[in-house]
Amino acid sequence: MNRLFTTAALLCALSLGFTSCSKDESVVEEPTEQPEEKPEDPKLSDETAVSATAKIEVPSGVKTFYDFKTNAVQEEAKSMINLSGMYGSTLQNTSSDNYKMGYFDQENTSIEKLTLASVLAANITLTDKLGIDASSAGVPVTLPTWIIYDFANNHAVYPTANRYIVMYKGEKLNNEADELYVIQAGSITAASGNATYNINFKRFIKQ
Repeated sequence: MNRLFTTAALLCALSLGFTSCSKDESVVEEPTEQPEEKPEDPKLSDETAVSATAKIEVPSGVKTFYDFKTNAVQEEAKSMINLSGMYGSTLQNTSSDNYKMGYFDQENTSIEKLTLASVLAANITLTDKLGIDASSAGVPVTLPTWIIYDFANNHAVYPTANRYIVMYKGEKLNNEADELYVIQAGSITAASGNATYNINFKRFIKQ
């Protein structure tokens, strides 16, 4: 009887020992691979927008080509716009294969105050050419205008009120466009067929 009890006790001890060992064994978990985070594509931003003024001199009878990216007069192949006609008053998209151009009207703002959101929300009319409103001299207006000729006021030339020109590169005008420029005529000096334009513009840059 003692032998039977001893044997049973031994078996019980061995059983408890194995159970204890199995509980003490640590479970090694396989490391899980974290998905690689892709960097966001750069987008246009107010934070990196740059405002500047382009001074463009247009001699009488000369077509002048200009590039807002370099803010300088350029040869035709490197330009974005050209100014020609009376006082250089016809502003035309030189690079229509690369840039789309249009305009919108907005009151109580300025180039400096315009935000990317307000430009993207604007009602933009596409066109590759804007001209001068010389109706005060009896000349009919055939194009959307960006400047006005005031025949009665000592032949003064001044900007069309609240008008902004937009030029952008990309399939659509949104924050993923490659480039975006907002342009507005500032002060204009015109005499003897020659003109000097101070054009305010803002360039939105991808960040």
